[in-house]
Amino acid sequence: MLLILAILPIVVTVGLGVFAGLRHQFAPTTSDILIQLVMHYALPLSLFGGILSLKRATIIQNSSVALWLALGMLGGMVIVIVSQCCFHQQLETGTLRALVIASPSIPFMGVSVLLVVFGKISVLLVALGGLYMNLVQVPVSVLLLTLAGGSTPEQRWRAGWQKLCRASRQPVVWAPISAFLLNLAGLRLPSAWLTNFTELGQAAGGVALFALGLLLTTRPWRLTRMVVLNVLLKNLGLPVLIWGIMASLGVSLSN
Repeated sequence: MLLILAILPIVVTVGLGVFAGLRHQFAPTTSDILIQLVMHYALPLSLFGGILSLKRATIIQNSSVALWLALGMLGGMVIVIVSQCCFHQQLETGTLRALVIASPSIPFMGVSVLLVVFGKISVLLVALGGLYMNLVQVPVSVLLLTLAGGSTPEQRWRAGWQKLCRASRQPVVWAPISAFLLNLAGLRLPSAWLTNFTELGQAAGGVALFALGLLLTTRPWRLTRMVVLNVLLKNLGLPVLIWGIMASLGVSLSN
């Protein structure tokens, strides 16, 4: 029942975006503008205010969450790339597939789903997932794709470094990092000040999902066997694998 309560608002909001797109109520570029709004303003504000509203002890107590999330996102990416190489797939295909499977849709759906399931601590999961994605997964993917293109080692490292530098300048990256550092230094945001960040920040999840619905009506897409397989691996295969590792190690699954 809890899972249905978490997913139903996503279906409704994406559906409204699709409905609006089919009725041509917005220009084709509107989804891009809304995504920029989310990634540059709404989500960074939400993460910054949310992390500073957490107790420092809460962040420290959940440090193991950072490790398991890293294992799922970064370790999962390695597993997919290695498995693709074992099946003699091209490096470009393996890298892109690994990025699709091991990168959760945290900026779009994390705020909405995780808030229902985990409550206030969900902001920590969204922040960590976004940092792993922007600071590790994307630069590594750029390196591998450049390698597959037959470029020189200098060109590969330059491309990866440039991508890392661009990612670090994004508000969705430096805002949560700043909030983590300030929180661990002892600064906690009084509840009276939280509305300065949540007024726009609380719209991040809904706007992102609505933009996704619009995007589905402005971009051509096909439901192929590979797409279905990737969706199953992303939403069931990899999570079940990490759950199995945690269970075999006796990690408490209730925390």
